[in-house]
Amino acid sequence: MDGRFPSPHRIERVVSFLEDDGVIAIPTDTTYALACLPDHKSAVERLVALRRLDARKPLALMFRDLAHIAEYTMVDDRAYRILRRYLPGPYCFILEAGRKLPRTIGDKRKRVGVRIPAHGVPQAILSAIDTPLIVTSAIDPDNGEMLTDPWATEACFGHGLAVVLDGGDVPGVPSTIVDLTTETPELVRAGLGPAADFQ
Repeated sequence: MDGRFPSPHRIERVVSFLEDDGVIAIPTDTTYALACLPDHKSAVERLVALRRLDARKPLALMFRDLAHIAEYTMVDDRAYRILRRYLPGPYCFILEAGRKLPRTIGDKRKRVGVRIPAHGVPQAILSAIDTPLIVTSAIDPDNGEMLTDPWATEACFGHGLAVVLDGGDVPGVPSTIVDLTTETPELVRAGLGPAADFQ
C-alpha cells in the first residue's frame, strides 16, 4: 500500500488491520518500523516473534504529540522542555511509565521509550487511533541489516504483516536514545538526532 500521501480511506484500512490484531510496517524519519496496538497481546507477541526479540526486551511507543505522551508517562517540567525542543524528530526518550500504560509494556524499572516521528505516515495513523503504537525498527533478524525501503521490508517480514505502507526510502539510521529518568539526561545511543546536548 502506497502510504507516502495516505488518504483517509487508506488510513481507515490500516486502523482496521491494527484493530484486527495486525502487525504493520511503516516508514518513519529514521527506519522502517514494525508496529501494532499495545493492548493487543497476540499482535505484540507476533511483532516480537517476527523480529526474534527477547520477550523481556522493552519496546518503544510512538505517540502523536506531547499531550499524548503525558497521558501514558510521567513528564516533569525538565522532561517536558526537552521533549518540546526535540520532538517530533529522530529521538527516543526514556520516561517513567504511567498507570495508563499496559503492564506488559516497559522494563523492570517501569520505564518506556517514547517517540514522535517527523513523518506524515505514522502521524496520520496516530491521529486516527486513541492509543500509541508499539514500534520496533525493521531489522533483518538474519543479518542485522536495517531496512530502509518498503520492498526489503516486505521481503523480510511480509509473511507476518497485515500491510506494508510505502513511504519510499528512509535514512536507515537509528534514533538517538536519551534517558530522562536519570538525574541529568543520559545519552544511551547516538543515532540520527544530534546528541551534543546530552554528552
